[in-house]
Amino acid sequence: MKFLHTSQTLVKVLPLAAMLALGSCQNTLDVQPRQSISSATALDTPEGIDAALNGVYDRLQSTSLYGRDLIAIPEALGDNGRATNKSGRLNAEYLNQPGAHFTNWQVAYYAINQINLVLEALPKITDQATRDRFEGECAFLRALLYFDLMRAYAYDPGVEVAEYNRGGVPLLLKGVIEPSQIQFPSRAPIAEVYKQIYADLTTATAKLNNARGAFYANRAAALALFSRVALYNKDFANAAKYATDAIAATGVASFVPNSGYVAAWRASRHPESFFEITYQTPENIGVNLSLQTTFTTLVELGNRARTGGFGDLVPSASLLAAIESERSAAGQVLDVRRQLYELGTTGRGTAEIETTKFLGKNGQVNLDNIPVIRFSEMYLNRAEANFQLGQTEAALADVNIIRTRAGLPAATALTGQALLDEILKQRRIELAFEGHRWFDLKRRGVDIVKVPTNLPYNDFRVLAQIPVREITNNPNLRQNFGY
Repeated sequence: MKFLHTSQTLVKVLPLAAMLALGSCQNTLDVQPRQSISSATALDTPEGIDAALNGVYDRLQSTSLYGRDLIAIPEALGDNGRATNKSGRLNAEYLNQPGAHFTNWQVAYYAINQINLVLEALPKITDQATRDRFEGECAFLRALLYFDLMRAYAYDPGVEVAEYNRGGVPLLLKGVIEPSQIQFPSRAPIAEVYKQIYADLTTATAKLNNARGAFYANRAAALALFSRVALYNKDFANAAKYATDAIAATGVASFVPNSGYVAAWRASRHPESFFEITYQTPENIGVNLSLQTTFTTLVELGNRARTGGFGDLVPSASLLAAIESERSAAGQVLDVRRQLYELGTTGRGTAEIETTKFLGKNGQVNLDNIPVIRFSEMYLNRAEANFQLGQTEAALADVNIIRTRAGLPAATALTGQALLDEILKQRRIELAFEGHRWFDLKRRGVDIVKVPTNLPYNDFRVLAQIPVREITNNPNLRQNFGY
């Protein structure tokens, strides 16, 4: 982010295990913000609150959140990625082994608790504009965190498996800073969690502007996230509405033309990003867990003589076939997005075709910013939502925006299942290796069809395991079926 870490403690907040169990109170979490601020004035001043809020942005960089897992694991669990077993990482997720899944529970609740404490401190802020900005950023970040928890640990609305469904996730909306505040929450109903996410995004869109850009929560990003959340909630009218609003927003993201598509992935900040997580030099995740090492062995484009990462997860044959499915009369692949995949090195074993979406674009190996919400998704959200609403002409128009930008001819006369299939195909290709594929399959309630084995949607492995210590410490918290 924008600030360097300091050794000073802003405020001590209890980890989730302590929120859910008195026996864990001694393990407090030191929040180390990126601005120097004395613990004596923590959350009593705008500077202290700003530092605490920067600590939440910090947490999004965690490997169990957007540093790796929320981007890479959806490709491994689904049918876009194939594990190479070059380091052993993500092989279990690729094989859909029980327990090999998302682990974002603890870090997400740490961040949510920090947000709640900041929100409770806002009455101390007298300047209305500053207070609105803090409140809007908190609301956006809490909505994002709860949405990602729901995607990992709960069924999506409308596709619940009744006999396995045990609700959403606990809703913690009050800050915990001492043992007397500890609660033992049960899992809130799915609809209730979505209601809270909607409420937070409504606040975020009302309170935020776009002045701080894509590296912070902003109004355009809140509109875009609202579109995504509504699509998962089968609320297609709002999915289309908020996608339209995000597309119309100015000052943050722009739709990249065909001529700049590949270059956009080489820029330090992707120009399509509504919200992007940024890294500074001291925050380098390193050669074992970064997205660069996860997806490619290359250090620089076209140089197969120098090996960097492991290339643990490479595109599946079915994904490559989808990208290469439309060719010229001479047999050349038409899709510009194929240029983001190239042959890696032999330094870790057999050379594989790898994605280069994350390739040291900040100028340093293993130090890429992470686009969380991109402009292209809004056209795809709106296309799918309009299809479900029966607005087939509008749906076709939007999917053709994505097709023609990719260098493909506009599709004509597509209706019914063929149109939906095209929308989903373009979504798969456009958002590949950006953390969408598993979630897109899961929210639609479809089986995962892939080599070496398929995963039926009604299999318990579709949901992540809630950490055992949370179940042990909280008698009101029910584990997901099968664990």
